[in-house]
Amino acid sequence: MKTAVIGLGWWGKVIVKNLSKSKKINIICGVDKDITHLQDFANEYKIELRTDYESILSDCNIEAVILATPNTLHHIHIIEAAKAGKQIFCEKPLSLSASDAREAIDFCKKEGLILGLGHERRYESAMKSLFKHVEDGDIGNVLHVETNFSHDLFKVLEKDNWRFNPIDAPGGGFTARGIHLTDFMVHMFGRAKKVYSTMTSIAYEKPRIDTMSANIEFYCGITGIVSVSIATPFYGRYTVFGDTGWIEAREVNNFEHDDPGELVLSKKGEDRLVTLHSHTNTVLENFEAWYDAIYDGPAYPITPEEMLANIEIFEAIVKSGESGKVIDI
Repeated sequence: MKTAVIGLGWWGKVIVKNLSKSKKINIICGVDKDITHLQDFANEYKIELRTDYESILSDCNIEAVILATPNTLHHIHIIEAAKAGKQIFCEKPLSLSASDAREAIDFCKKEGLILGLGHERRYESAMKSLFKHVEDGDIGNVLHVETNFSHDLFKVLEKDNWRFNPIDAPGGGFTARGIHLTDFMVHMFGRAKKVYSTMTSIAYEKPRIDTMSANIEFYCGITGIVSVSIATPFYGRYTVFGDTGWIEAREVNNFEHDDPGELVLSKKGEDRLVTLHSHTNTVLENFEAWYDAIYDGPAYPITPEEMLANIEIFEAIVKSGESGKVIDI
């Protein structure tokens, strides 16, 4: 499938590098507003460079677009690509509001397109094992989930970087990191009912948000806590508590490292079981699952309903953090 990557910043380059290994998706073009520093990269990966997104939409040779553009543009870029009949993969977050997410999803459905989304963490081997243990009833009835995904990699960025901008990243570290965790939650537990969140600036000067925490109640009755800090060394865990046990997926490093994931299963009356799960190329797995769904393979595992439910939580977290109130969804 001949594909263009829109946005060749850090993550756009990661996408191009990972898809160079794919036999299904062929990146033939990259778009960025400033290509003066990208020629060596383009030569290495044999891609054409352009500065105009419209030229991609009108190019019949390009079948799909991958959007690694600023968060504020995701919604409109999806709609424009859908109108042009391109298959679409969008980096997370899908949008910054539930209404925009719903509109983008509806446009794709209307045009018969498969919308892919950058929640590659769904494919981590430790997380897939956790999902199965919980589904199989190994911890009994689920009561509660707690999770944290933190790092301090952004400390090297300039203060005016978009990742600190409350317009482009209104949830602080949640926008890029925590939204993976709530993707796990909606996949397991469905839509959220209400959210209360706090956002603080302790290590950084305002308006930069360095730490956030949110309490979430799901319609199914399960409760959850998600927290993210972008001012502490790497830490990652996802813990699900049941009435006969608990299970926890742990990470020791960020995705670009090859460290295995760790899974701890504690069942009532039994010794804890600790297993290691090998690192895999989850970025490539997610893209190829999207491709397979387009070409009559298995359905894409991240459903439109889950995409929307996650943005509902995201929007509620931002509103609660700004207002100090509990937000009903």
